[in-house]
Amino acid sequence: MAKNKVCDFCLNESHGLFKGPEQLSDGHMICKDCKKIIQSYGLPVRYDLFQILVIAQPNQKEMIMGDYLETHKADDTLAKYYPMPSVILHDGEHCANVYDATIRVTKAMIPAEPAVKNIADITRQSILNLADAAGESGAEVVSGKVYETEAAVYFMSEHFINCHRLAQVVHENPDTQHLHIMDGSKTFTYTMEHVDMFFLRERFFQLTTAAAANKKTNLVYLSSENTMTITPGVYSVPRNINSGTYWVSALSDKGMSVKDATGHVRDVRSGRIHLDSGSTLEVTGEYQLRIQKRDGEDDNSNSN
Repeated sequence: MAKNKVCDFCLNESHGLFKGPEQLSDGHMICKDCKKIIQSYGLPVRYDLFQILVIAQPNQKEMIMGDYLETHKADDTLAKYYPMPSVILHDGEHCANVYDATIRVTKAMIPAEPAVKNIADITRQSILNLADAAGESGAEVVSGKVYETEAAVYFMSEHFINCHRLAQVVHENPDTQHLHIMDGSKTFTYTMEHVDMFFLRERFFQLTTAAAANKKTNLVYLSSENTMTITPGVYSVPRNINSGTYWVSALSDKGMSVKDATGHVRDVRSGRIHLDSGSTLEVTGEYQLRIQKRDGEDDNSNSN
């Protein structure tokens, strides 16, 4: 009788002589189903973090990421999974994702002159932000690359550049073949493969950079439930933060913005802010949010 063997990825036991998992060069076992899934993402068939993550159940993924960071140095992890891209970044900027992508835009709006080639060279004048074409007539599909850093999402093509705030990225969408971005009434739809992997890499990047800075990436209540510290990341209301009015002060004023349910984005530095259900916070610095304001604190409101 054939001995039953367990797949180290899905932990399911295979029965029979020809249905059992195969052994990888490192000794781990993998079943045919897991091997097929890993290959579909273009990943090497080996026992490694993202291979495990694409097999894991959704409610297990963040725990697996956290467990990995408990046993691996954050700086080594960044070097392994997030190498520098071929384009030059702004000083202090790191790359979380690089994806081939296309977007369908109005052909007449595409400039004739070439765009800059490096993210470090992008200025306000470089950014065109061509949105989805309104109709089929006069539209052109443009190829380029999507780069995500801790500062922004860039689409770089031969003749134009789009640049988006992280909070404008639509995360709650089951579509795994398109990255959806909303900027007020304008939409940007980037056709990409495996957008679910894009978000996995994004979340692990946030966890790893926070670990490198010895910070936690969830909301941390300090001396009382009146005060919490927000570290870099993207947070939704009410899933991550309860809706309501808060007083904001900066611990590291590197940027925080709020996108409301209608897609309007505003920057926040200090003072009072009201967060409605459906809002999203994009944080690149570190900020305290308090339910009760301090005596003498500026009551300037960031609410619209």
